[in-house]
Amino acid sequence: MNAIATLRLLAVSEALNVPVGADVLIAAGVQALLDGVDSPSLSLLAGLSRREEGEAQELFHDVVAELALTPTEPLDFSAERWNLVRWWCEQITDGTLEPEVAGRKIWFHGWMELGFPEVLQPMLLAVNEWEDWNPSWNFGRDHYQTRITDEAVLLLRGSWPP
Repeated sequence: MNAIATLRLLAVSEALNVPVGADVLIAAGVQALLDGVDSPSLSLLAGLSRREEGEAQELFHDVVAELALTPTEPLDFSAERWNLVRWWCEQITDGTLEPEVAGRKIWFHGWMELGFPEVLQPMLLAVNEWEDWNPSWNFGRDHYQTRITDEAVLLLRGSWPP
């Protein structure tokens, strides 16, 4: 995914009240600069230190405005939620996010908000098993991470939204 698409998805995430950490916004700013994107606030966002993370949200909003990434039409909430689910599946498969972390995002900000689509249940069952894992089980936690990843791959191979 290109940097502009990532910045847009982060803007949509915030519009849908999906929390986005300052570290994620700063990392997206750095990647955008490396990919050749330019705006007055982007370099400021990318250059923030850990002590300055409190400024990330405001600078990110400036970047979104400067790059005209705010949707001009009302958001299609269902379509945008599915776009976020797809993005999190991509982050699982490319290793950007740990499977259980992205799986929780899909669970709370995708599955629940989309009305509990059945197609996501196999992944969420694996996330639930990862969370409930006990050392006495026959499988290690990595087994459930693999199942989450496998489900993400299956979803991405199908038509979208599933």
